Order: sequence, then structure tokens, then C-alpha cells
Amino acid sequence: MLKINQEIASAILDNSGLGIIFIDKTRKIQLWNNWMTHRTGLDLKDVIGVHIKDALINIPHTFFDTLDYVYKYSLPRVLSPVFHMSYMPKDIPAKQFIKILPVLDDKGELEGVLILIEDITTHLTYEEEIEKKSKKMRILEEKARHDEQEALAWLKEQLDFNNALTSNLGEGIIVFNRAGIITSTNPATEKILNWSGLELFGIHIKNIISDASKALNVLESKEVIKSDEEFFKKKDGIYIPVSYVASPVILNEKIKSVVITFVDISEKKAIEDKLKEEYKKTKKILNDLVNTLSFTTEIRDPYTAGHQRRVTRIALLIAEEMGLNKDAIEAINIAGILHDIGKIAIPAEILSKPGRLNSYELQLIKGHPRIGYEMLKDIDFGQPIAKIVLQHHERVDGSGYPQGIKDNEILLEAKILGVADVVEAMASHRPYRPSLGIEAALTEIEKHSGILYDASVVKVCLRIFRDKGIKLE
Repeated sequence: MLKINQEIASAILDNSGLGIIFIDKTRKIQLWNNWMTHRTGLDLKDVIGVHIKDALINIPHTFFDTLDYVYKYSLPRVLSPVFHMSYMPKDIPAKQFIKILPVLDDKGELEGVLILIEDITTHLTYEEEIEKKSKKMRILEEKARHDEQEALAWLKEQLDFNNALTSNLGEGIIVFNRAGIITSTNPATEKILNWSGLELFGIHIKNIISDASKALNVLESKEVIKSDEEFFKKKDGIYIPVSYVASPVILNEKIKSVVITFVDISEKKAIEDKLKEEYKKTKKILNDLVNTLSFTTEIRDPYTAGHQRRVTRIALLIAEEMGLNKDAIEAINIAGILHDIGKIAIPAEILSKPGRLNSYELQLIKGHPRIGYEMLKDIDFGQPIAKIVLQHHERVDGSGYPQGIKDNEILLEAKILGVADVVEAMASHRPYRPSLGIEAALTEIEKHSGILYDASVVKVCLRIFRDKGIKLE
């Protein structure tokens, strides 16, 4: 069995990314590590000697059925359903991978059960555990002053247990000294990296970590360093993605060694990559749908062909100049391309009528934002596209349509689209009139800034065309 000193063993226990519970023959808790304290809010003093069922009151009965099996047959079992840990700070489910391992004495009889709990939904936080380690060391020093013999016996018991624990953990553990030389590892490291313990012993840590790794920085900073994704090298030279925590072991204010606990995240990374690829495919399908809908509208109204795209270009220039975030800009892009989709329900002869519209025809035209909303409201764009389309003819003073809402009731994206729509429409040719020109359009929005149109949007639009010299295509 791997032999390591008490300081290293304590660092391993306190910085483990696993929940660790040891219960005796009577199923009473004898060990409860900092991971469990962090997740349940119960300290060791709260649960020591307490029956496991009284401590984990919200765990499903499946866990205890499995625990009964291990006590009856002395065989290890593994559980990986969704469990709800009792007393969690946030009342949300967490995916737990649980190992239940029998611990046998020298005669092969059951002495107790070791429970290892791994949270596979989030990365663990270790700052509190480091603080707990310091507190435990102070308690240990005080205990040693009062009863040295008792403290030494307790230390030996803890060391023996910790040595056994490191052999069963699923996390890899690598210990290296100030010179970067590896001094010890655990079986999980050998399994993950395909090195034997003898091959790893005495070599430099740089044979394992990548050149970009920050693990060696612990020697200078004397602080815990965590990484959600770096690459460690296997024996065959292939790099695998891992998440790790590198913790300093400090004695007499000097770093004696560094303990790295790490987990292979290859499978997790593969799943993330697959999800990203699926997202790209979904995004392309959505874009194709948007373009098809836009083309369908323009094909029925040849006089305004390209109008939606020109409006979108102006709106995007305004949004980018205003410094809107990526999500808002994407919403404007989609809503701009589709803002007149409701005109698909209006007779083509009205859309292309060269003369003035009568009141009935005008009401039909004014209905296109609501028709567009009804067409788009059930499509999950991930953004309020349908609502932006519905509001793009609303005005700040409440004189717009179809709802007559005003000012802050109107989405900023809809305000931007509304200004862009007015500028493009006035500057372009229509069946009932020739183009009025870009300057006339700018004069219109400037005249009604803060009345019909949002003042901040108008200001940016004027700057784009007048100061930056942007031209309509």
C-alpha cells in the first residue's frame, strides 16, 4: 500500500472532490468530510454517532436499499441516479454518482461501510475546505499539547484510514516536491494515465502536465489553483482533458510539496462538443427558416423586395453603435428580416397599389404586425422575436399601432427597428411615390425625436448617416 505522511494525507482528504462518509456496523456516522459539510450544512460534530438515515433524511429509499445489500453481502455497489441531498443551500436536484464500499477487518468480517459521493453536475469549490483544513490542524495541535500519546494514536488511525481511502478514490492524486519531482500517486492516477506507480515515482511533473499548465505556480503563489480544463499526458504521449485542484502543503511557512487531485473529463468534453455541433445544426435550420419566410414575403410584394434586409442592416448598425449585447443584436437581426412577415396575409393588389389607400385598406395594412406576431409566437427563437415584430410600429407617445403602447412599454429592439423602418421606407421608392431621399428621412426622425421615436436611437442613427457617411445599398 502507498505510504504518505500525515500532512499529505490530510491535504488529500480535505481537498477531495468527493463526499466521504464512513459508517460503522451499527450504521452510525464516524467520518464526515468537508465536502459533505459544504453540501449539507452539517458539520462533523453534528452528525458523528448519528444514524445515516437521520443525517440524510431526503435521500431516496433506493440508496438505503442498496446500503442494506452491502451490509448483507459485503459486496460493493454503485448508484448513479438523481439524488436530492438533504439540507442543501439551494433546493435543487444534483446528479450524484455514489459508491458504497464494504470495509473488512483482518478476519474478513464487515467493520463498516465507506460511502463516496461524486457530484457530476458542477465543479466543486475548495476554498472552504482549505479553511477547514487549517482549523482542523489547529485543533490537532491543541489536542497534542494536552495528550501527546492520545494524539499520536489518533494520527496513526487517521493515516491508516487515509491511506486506504486514497486507494479507493476515483480521482487521480499526484504529489510532487518543491523541485517538481513526483513523490507519490494513487491507483486512480495509474489507471487514468496508464503509468505504473514505479514509472511515475521520481520523474518530473512536467512529464505529465502540459506546458500551459499553471499547476507549478502553486510553488510561488502558495495558493490553491483550480482548472476546469487542462491537458495531462498519458504514457503513450496522448493528452487527455482533465479538471484539477493543485493544493500546497505548507509546514513552518514553507511549501513542502504540492498535491494535485484530478478527474478525467474526456467523456464530458465529448458530450459538450456533440451538443455544440447539434446547436450549430439547429441554428442553421433556424436561419434557413427565417430566410425562407422573408423571401416568401418579398416575392408577394416586389416593390418592397429587399426592404426587410435593408431595414435589418440599418437596425444592426444602430444596435452595434449603441453597444448592445450579442443576444440583443441577434434578436434584431432575426426580427428585422421577418418584421413584415404579416403582410403575407394582405392581398397583393393592396401591397402594390399605386394610389392612396382607403380606410379599409389602411386598416388591413396596419394589421400586419399582429398577424406577424401570431405567425411567430409559437416558434422558440430563444429571443422575443414575435414581440419585437408586434411592436415595430409602436411609437414613444403611444400613437403607434397595433396596441398603442408607449415609451418603456416598447422593447428597445422594437424602437430600433421602428426607426430603421421609417428611414428605409422614406429613402426608397414606393408604388405610390418616388424616393424622398435619405436626408428627408433623417429630418423626419430628428423632428420627432423623443415624440414618436426614441431619442437615444435617433441620435445614434443620425450619427451613423451624417457623421460616418453610411450609405443605403
